Amino acid sequence: MANQFTIPDARELLYLVKEHLDRRRPFSLVRIGDGENFILAQESIHPVQELIAMYNVVASDRYSGIAIPNLEARDRLLQAVRRATVLGLLHQTDCYCWYPLTEKILSHYRITPRLTCYAFINHYCANTPLFYELFRHTRILLIGRPMARLREVLERRYQFTGIMGVLNLRNYHDLDRVLAQLPRFNFELALISAGANAKMVAVAAMDLGRVGFDFGHAADNIIKMDEKGLFAWGSPVFKPPPGRIRSNPGIWQARYHLPAPQGRTGSLPVSVTSR
Repeated sequence: MANQFTIPDARELLYLVKEHLDRRRPFSLVRIGDGENFILAQESIHPVQELIAMYNVVASDRYSGIAIPNLEARDRLLQAVRRATVLGLLHQTDCYCWYPLTEKILSHYRITPRLTCYAFINHYCANTPLFYELFRHTRILLIGRPMARLREVLERRYQFTGIMGVLNLRNYHDLDRVLAQLPRFNFELALISAGANAKMVAVAAMDLGRVGFDFGHAADNIIKMDEKGLFAWGSPVFKPPPGRIRSNPGIWQARYHLPAPQGRTGSLPVSVTSR
């Protein structure tokens, strides 16, 4: 349930990301949905053929960008999940492939994330004016299939000024090419919409000292609302939130019990690793 997440809503997550950007601290958001569950469960929770029998579309890379069987992708995804600063989780139990399977995976791999949020928090982030206020002038790298179109929308409708480039990432076969290109861009924040591949890219951005944000289908929603002549939150008129955007690292340090790095009182840690 939402009240079980250490980060309960989109505004808290956005301010936490902003703090890491302001302090130039690495950060990654990795979200686990049913697609990631099927990849992580390969030959650990279920045999591959059993997973395909449950939902045969997972044998195609059109579902999550990774077709199973692919144990190499499983292991790379597992490392991203282990190392994420914030892990997004489903809470729904109606279907076995939602939270019940996630719970088995976390238990099997002994993963206890320190910071968690709702797996679909990306949509709530994109649907609030705060997202656009905080990051309008941030140096951003857009990664994924819909991102060329998203760039045009962000620059025209929301007056984004710092988009450094776009990298296409369609499926697992593109992953290493994209990872090799990351260091060439002078970005602060990577927004990644690339299915399960986005998780590995988010952590790779973190390893470069940047912020990697698993943006998912939030990009598609922004584009669809623009096609209707609307802002992402459903209004035809842009209304920024009242007051100034304030940052106070001490608040976040206290709230999430984050230790300050040695010699940097009040700063956020470099990363939070799941154990």
